[in-house]
Amino acid sequence: WNSESQCVMKKCATHRDEKDCNHDDNCHWNTDSSPSVCLQKHCSKYTVQDSCQADGENCRWTGNQCVELKCSDMTDGCDCKAIDRCTWNAKRTLCLEGAYGGCPAMDVAVVFDGSGSMSQTFGRHPHGFYAMVEQLRDWVKTLPLSNEKAGSDLQTEGIRVGFIQFSAPKSAIRAP
Repeated sequence: WNSESQCVMKKCATHRDEKDCNHDDNCHWNTDSSPSVCLQKHCSKYTVQDSCQADGENCRWTGNQCVELKCSDMTDGCDCKAIDRCTWNAKRTLCLEGAYGGCPAMDVAVVFDGSGSMSQTFGRHPHGFYAMVEQLRDWVKTLPLSNEKAGSDLQTEGIRVGFIQFSAPKSAIRAP
């Protein structure tokens, strides 16, 4: 309901799939529920600079819009340390998400089922493979990736992630 007591559709609710949702700068594909839905980004609700800046740990004013404040956008150690969810890595002079900022260099391998069972219902999600990929993709976005290719020694701090699909011989399904 809006201020005139009219029923209106929520912003971003018209996007029915991830591609359309993520092409709208004010929306993001949320995988916290199942099936996933398109929601308005937290900071895009602010249309006035003062309101945006008042939400200083989450948002910043850029140009003429309010956008999400990402730890990786910070270039100064003091600014980075002022945000609870961020960690300053002095060695790399980078501001990283706090959950992984202190991790040493590492490779992570994720092994998942590639049999027909992955096309079945997965909890409340109608397709297991989609549910798993959505969750893994959102998790990888939070990691301080090294951006180094597989097959070489990990030279810098950060994380490399590999995905391995397995199944019985000649029974693997292809990713949808």
